[in-house]
Amino acid sequence: KAFCGAEIVNRTMHNLYTLRGTKVRDALKWSGYIDDAIARFPDVEVVFMSHNWPVFGHDRSVGFLKGQRDTYRFIHDQTLRLANQGATPREIAETLELPPSLARHFANRGYYGTLRHNAKAVYQFYFGWYDGNPANLDPLPPEPLGARYVEAMGGAEAVKAKARAAIAEGDERWAVTLLDHLVFADPDDVEAR
Repeated sequence: KAFCGAEIVNRTMHNLYTLRGTKVRDALKWSGYIDDAIARFPDVEVVFMSHNWPVFGHDRSVGFLKGQRDTYRFIHDQTLRLANQGATPREIAETLELPPSLARHFANRGYYGTLRHNAKAVYQFYFGWYDGNPANLDPLPPEPLGARYVEAMGGAEAVKAKARAAIAEGDERWAVTLLDHLVFADPDDVEAR
């Protein structure tokens, strides 16, 4: 009555695409494997896994497995729904939110894998790297792009000032974008790094 979830279920959301670089995992199959485990082990009393603490009790174990199953299925289905409506991977990642029934699960808090990364992974699994925006077919590489952004924004000091202002306003994502271009334009700029 003990089920070893190994790496299939966990107390953290898995990465469907690992940032270290691997083949994208199939979210639909992942959900299906968890559903298969629920069917194969109807009398489960304990779910234990590789890296985290176990789940004790039949109802809690089945609830845990169902929450994991439903999370990966939701990410899969909703990413494809939005992609079929024409949304790009970044747009999907920005707008997709777990419903309250899944968001309340401890594993789904984005500590390891994140909803944003996993939505992009599902998109990549089905559609590849191209997001449908023609401007992204042949973009400049990071160094010349960075140099042109910095020049267009008034130079390195202007970019740093805008980044500082963004940080002061709590907009770290914009600050990172600005400084990313500056670092590629001038990798020796210690302050920007």
